[in-house]
Amino acid sequence: MAVNFKYFLKESSSSMRRNMALTVAAIMVTSLSLIILGIVSMLVHAGNGIAADMKERVDEIRVFLRDDITVEERASMQSFVQKMDEVKSVKYISKEEALEEYKEMFEDQPEMIEEIEGNPLPASFRVRMKDPKFNAAVAKKLETRPEVSKDNAGKPEIKNEKDVVEKVLRVTGVVQKIGFVVVIAFGIVAIALVSITIRMAIYSRRKEIGIMKLVGATNWFIRWPFMMEGVIEGFLGAMVGILVMVILHSTLIQRFGNAAGIEGLVTGGYITLLSFLLILIGIIIGAAGSALALRRYIEV
Repeated sequence: MAVNFKYFLKESSSSMRRNMALTVAAIMVTSLSLIILGIVSMLVHAGNGIAADMKERVDEIRVFLRDDITVEERASMQSFVQKMDEVKSVKYISKEEALEEYKEMFEDQPEMIEEIEGNPLPASFRVRMKDPKFNAAVAKKLETRPEVSKDNAGKPEIKNEKDVVEKVLRVTGVVQKIGFVVVIAFGIVAIALVSITIRMAIYSRRKEIGIMKLVGATNWFIRWPFMMEGVIEGFLGAMVGILVMVILHSTLIQRFGNAAGIEGLVTGGYITLLSFLLILIGIIIGAAGSALALRRYIEV
């Protein structure tokens, strides 16, 4: 069996070299489909992680205050909020505390801190509800308060964490659906390219195959080198995809997680699991392309 494996590997390698352009194309398209799959998977996983982290704060709204608010106005506003039946607690965040929170959030990105001149961050109230269903109602009541700051469009600056969570989940859902369609499309193209590569290999060895059949070579003895060729192409495509995915994770996903204040947004364990999945899918793509070519273009 060891001798046969070496023979099959030698024949597959030789065939891949003879059809180098098609082999490279098949590997690249396979890797591209797996790169997209890896990126979509990480983005959806990260989005779900952000949403899960934010759900812990979903019973809270952040009410930003005018820069010129007086101590009396602030006390009046705080008293007004505390008297609401829907409110569980109110915490005042000063401009200085807001700046410290910002610095902690971007401690791994000093360039973000250096861009700040002075302290442009507003003071705010962090209002927690007895139930998240009260978020919108309380925010509505506070919109007309004169102490609340307005944006350039004149809209009250009140941040509802529940709305943000819903937006994150909607975006990740759309990314997942679009990514699934794109991955399927590229997967089909990859299978077709692997099939064409194997078909060319079969055609270039048609006389040799005929002789092998005449001397009594078994069906699978003839098929195995072509099957192995497709599997190797799929495996190499998966390795390229994993390399790109790891680079993207270390350069973008981790930084984004740190900026969002969420450690381990996409963990090493998840990357390892995803890598094994990409290898498996790459092998399946290669094997499917080989099987398609063998079924249609070789009768043994």
